[in-house]
Amino acid sequence: MDFAGFVSLEGGALWKLLLAPVLAGMVGLEREWHGRAAGLRTHVLVCLGSTILIIAARSAGEAFAVDSLDARLVLDPNRIAAGIVTGIGFLGAGAILRTGDLIRGLTTAACVWFVAALGIVIGNGLYVLAVVSTLLVLLVLIVFDVVEQKIPSLSYRSLSVRVALSDGEAFQAWCSSRLVSTGVRIQDVLRQVDNAEGFIELIFRIRARGIVPGKDLTKEISEQPGVQQVRWEQD
Repeated sequence: MDFAGFVSLEGGALWKLLLAPVLAGMVGLEREWHGRAAGLRTHVLVCLGSTILIIAARSAGEAFAVDSLDARLVLDPNRIAAGIVTGIGFLGAGAILRTGDLIRGLTTAACVWFVAALGIVIGNGLYVLAVVSTLLVLLVLIVFDVVEQKIPSLSYRSLSVRVALSDGEAFQAWCSSRLVSTGVRIQDVLRQVDNAEGFIELIFRIRARGIVPGKDLTKEISEQPGVQQVRWEQD
């Protein structure tokens, strides 16, 4: 087969195989720049794999429709696309890491899912859609990242304090007032009393915009009369 024949093979398979790594590589480079484990090579390989599967499915579907004597039998390439979207979720889940209260990798997992969909679009010959969607994703990753850093996020945390039973009421009033003075909103206060040990555990469930001065508050709270233990938890 000559070069011209290969170019026209499967509705322009060569152009599809060349476009897939270019567009997916643009997304992968952005992830690589941010030091993510799923970087350039992962994104390109996922997109290429999706593209090849769609090209093969369309080719098999066309050949089957021609060769089959039974017109009722149809090989639907959309099932391959559905399988790609479902299966890529396992790879995306592997990019998500949780260390304590910190969760990383959600954006990278979304990018892996996107390049898989991008391969499906390229494999179906929707080149304009592929280019425009890639540019939109790069806009979200680059421009929105700057915007996101300027917006203080809303966080939900719990402050657990173990205090002597005799000081419980006074401490709860003081601590509630102190938390409100820092700009946080107290959503609920839970009380767990242990009469045998002689202490009460107060759990303040709070909502705050931006960074909660946890270190300074912990030191101040721990210095109050009757306080035995102070602990912060992420809700």
